Amino acid sequence: MVDQSGFKVLDVKEIERIALEEAEQALQHPFQFKGPIKKVAVIGAGPSGLPSARHLKEAGIDVKVFERGSSVGGVWCYSELAPLKPKMPTSRISRDIEKQALEVKEEKQKHLFEMTPETMKLLLAKSPPSACYRDLYNNIATSMFAYPDFPFPKGIPEWCSHEVTQQYFEAYADHYHLTELIEFNTSVDLVTKDQANDCWELTLSKYDVYSSGIVRETRWKETFDGVVVASGRHQDPYVPDFKDFIEWNKTFPDKTMHSVQYRRPEDYVDKHVLVIGGGVSAVDIVRGLEGFSAMTTMAIQGPFESPYTVYNIVRSTIPKSVSIKPNVSSFSDKHGNINGCITFEDGTMIDDIDQVIFCTGFSTRLTFLDGLVIDKPDKEAKLPPPRPLYDDIPPSHIALGPKHPLNVYREVFLMSDPTMAFVGLPPIVSTPNHFDVQAMSVARVWTGKALLPDTPYMQKFASEFNPGIDMKQIFINDRKRKTPFITWLNHHAKHIKTDDALPVVEDYPEDYEKLNDEAINFWIAFSTENFKRIREQVRARLL
Repeated sequence: MVDQSGFKVLDVKEIERIALEEAEQALQHPFQFKGPIKKVAVIGAGPSGLPSARHLKEAGIDVKVFERGSSVGGVWCYSELAPLKPKMPTSRISRDIEKQALEVKEEKQKHLFEMTPETMKLLLAKSPPSACYRDLYNNIATSMFAYPDFPFPKGIPEWCSHEVTQQYFEAYADHYHLTELIEFNTSVDLVTKDQANDCWELTLSKYDVYSSGIVRETRWKETFDGVVVASGRHQDPYVPDFKDFIEWNKTFPDKTMHSVQYRRPEDYVDKHVLVIGGGVSAVDIVRGLEGFSAMTTMAIQGPFESPYTVYNIVRSTIPKSVSIKPNVSSFSDKHGNINGCITFEDGTMIDDIDQVIFCTGFSTRLTFLDGLVIDKPDKEAKLPPPRPLYDDIPPSHIALGPKHPLNVYREVFLMSDPTMAFVGLPPIVSTPNHFDVQAMSVARVWTGKALLPDTPYMQKFASEFNPGIDMKQIFINDRKRKTPFITWLNHHAKHIKTDDALPVVEDYPEDYEKLNDEAINFWIAFSTENFKRIREQVRARLL
């Protein structure tokens, strides 16, 4: 069986067999690191950075975590303050490193500023608020969302607010004593590779804001043996380059925004809102706008019925009051005039839009890796096997697709230089449970408790790798994606002699798929009632 993407669908046993063969090859032809990895930088203290820090710390590695925000939790950290409007469209954005980062010396350089509007813009650019909006609730049951050995506290319902989810990550950081490893309010501005000394150099900046209105900027450099990129998938808003959009955006700059800026539905009372997108955030926002906006129109790319089951489940909850349109064809009328009109692919047109919200997802730019990134097109990122070997990519450089690195082994290790690892950036959106096994694999490889195959073998295996999943299914895919890690790590734990016995990496519970299927139905009912409750509460406050 082949799915719509051209990938052959495999069962779990076949995936396990292939993973075991690769694990055997790694034992016979292991990658040889030039030296021990003793000191590691983790970029980000969100759902993927925290387990990375935990497993590295428990493996005896000296870990430093750099988090540009003021707390752990990443995208689950809510701020009433919205981020600055991103540059639109995304295709016009370059990956430029700020000039000051290129001038930093080894010793710490400190400067004091007064808090002015320009300083505030700088702080918002260095540490933008996350995409979390006020009424955000999880859409994956907490029992399935949690790290495998750290459940949510008893009494927490399966569906909870972003505040509760963020508190969960704080509790995780406290339980494993990770907070003392984290440099908050610290941006990683640039990462470079010192090939001569086989180490990574990070250029950093930290901003301390004092009640007196003074801001202290500190810039410095540090070197590390390894780097874990755990900055997440929700950092760089993506806006497509629609026909005539650049002129439309210049003419009506206050009418365009990305979902990352969305905070409250009552901000759109009596407005006609166009939501562009048909994914989870788009549906969540149109559900939230019900009863507040004068009218909500939704433009969806492709057929309303998606080949992806999860989209069909989510779209089944769109309110009947929402007007569904095909995708936008141009930000102009049918004669090409830029006058506020928006034309859709079916030829229909709207001329009274008050606000356009792009729910078009995120790209992954990894700006701090500027000099090491080689951008690759989306079509290359979606190729079925055999894919490019990427043996022409210079050492320590990243072939980067629009959403994730391409020249990586097991979706984690940079094949030409596996002293860099990516946790939380797999091709398919995942939960903290999956990030945990990714992070565990990094800690074991970097301490010699699991082996990678040599680079040519990694390139061959990555080129031939087939995840075996069927996008019409949902939760069996989680198991299929975790199976290669479980098979590999447990096989090497049996065959590599270590001082301490390693715990067995556990699979999902046997009833994981059944429980999740049942949870979806509960989520539909819960979320419908929850939006109704929130709507009534907000209306009561407004009256």
